[in-house]
Amino acid sequence: MLRYVSLSIYSLLLLFLLSFDGVLGVTCHTCKDTIPGCAGGNACPLLAQCITNAAALVAGSMGVISFKHLIPSRLLGIFARSVMDRIVFLAHRSTHVPFDPAGKTATQVYSAALQGQIGKNEAQSALVTIMDDPALSDAQRHSVASTAAMMAAMTVPSSQDRHAGNTTGCLQFLVATLLKHISTRDGTVSVSGDQATTSAATRSLELRLVPPVSEFHFYEMLNLFVMFSHAFGVGDCSITTAFISRVVHEKMRRRNYSWMMGYELFMVFLRAVDDSEDPTINLATIHSDGGLDGHAEDAEAAGVIDYGAIFRKTRVESAKISPGNEGSGKWNGRDTPSAQKACISYNRGKPHPATSLTKNGTCKFKHVCFKWISGAGKDAICGSRDHVHGKCDHPDACESAATE
Repeated sequence: MLRYVSLSIYSLLLLFLLSFDGVLGVTCHTCKDTIPGCAGGNACPLLAQCITNAAALVAGSMGVISFKHLIPSRLLGIFARSVMDRIVFLAHRSTHVPFDPAGKTATQVYSAALQGQIGKNEAQSALVTIMDDPALSDAQRHSVASTAAMMAAMTVPSSQDRHAGNTTGCLQFLVATLLKHISTRDGTVSVSGDQATTSAATRSLELRLVPPVSEFHFYEMLNLFVMFSHAFGVGDCSITTAFISRVVHEKMRRRNYSWMMGYELFMVFLRAVDDSEDPTINLATIHSDGGLDGHAEDAEAAGVIDYGAIFRKTRVESAKISPGNEGSGKWNGRDTPSAQKACISYNRGKPHPATSLTKNGTCKFKHVCFKWISGAGKDAICGSRDHVHGKCDHPDACESAATE
C-alpha cells in the first residue's frame, strides 16, 4: 500500500514539474527568451550589452553605448545620442586617465581632443607625427589628412571653458536628464548649447537640475536612476538599490525625514561621489565615509534653496495636532487672500491638514505661488494665483529669499 502511495506522490510531482515546462525549458534564464535570437548564458544582451556599455564608459568611447534590449522602447526617447555622449564624457573625465598620443591612431587622437583629454595643439602635432610615418599607404595618409582638417576646423575648449558652467558630474547629469523627462512628460529632453554637431553637443550640452515637485516625481526618478545606471554601466542595480536604501529610505524611516529631505540627501551623496578625487569612493562605499551629519546639514541647506519656504526637513505627524485646534477636516474650496503666508498644501498639491483649516473648512492661508523672486523687497514671493511653486514662470524667480 505504501508503495502505491509513493508512486502516486511521484506521479503528482512529475505532473507538477511538467506544468512548469514553459519556465524550466527556456533557453535563456536571464531574459526568459523574451529577446529574439538570444543564445542564453553570458551571451544574453541583458548581460553582454551592460558589460559592453561599462567598458565603453571607462574607455570614453562615444557612440558605443547602446540601450537595445536593456530599456523599454517607451523610455528610449529620454536619452538622445548627444545626451548619452555627454554622460560618457563626464564619466570618462572623472576617471582622470591621462592620454598619451604616442602610438595612437588618428581617430583616437581626435576623440581625445573632443573629450578635452589633450589640447588642440598637442593633437595637431600628434597627427603630423602620424602622417610622417613612411609606412602609411596613400589611403591611410588621406584619412589622417581628413582628420587633421576636421581638427583645424573644430573648437576645443580650454580647461577653464570645459569646467565653466559645468558643476555637475556624471551621476548628477543623469538625474537632471531623468527629472527633465518626468517634468515634461513628453519623452523629450530640452537642452541648451550648440548642437550643430555631435562633438559640439558633447562639449557644451548642459541641463539645469530642477528638483522634483512632488514625492511621486522623486520616487519615479529613483526607479529610473537604478534602471539607467545599470544600463549605462555606471552602477550595477544591486549597488544602486543598496545605495538608495541606505541613504534615502533608511534615513527617511529612522529620522522621519520628508521626501524633500530624502531627495536633497540623495543629491548630496551623489555630489560627494562625483566630486571625489579618491578612486575608491563610489556608490557602494560613499555611505561609509563617516560624514552623515555633515551630509544631512548640507542637504537641509540645499532644501531651503531648492524649495524655499515649503521645504520641510521632517514629515508632519498627525499626532502633533493639538486637540481643539482642528478645523472641519475637509477643505471647502476657499482660501484667505488677506493672510500673510502662502499655503504649503496648495503649492505642493497636497490635501489640506486639519490644522490649516478654520472650523468652516476655509484655508487659513492664501493660495498663491510661493516662489522666491528678486527685486521686490526682502522675502518677496511670486504671489501669482495662476500657478504653483513648481510651475513658476516669473521672470525674476530665484532660488533663495531676497535679503533686501
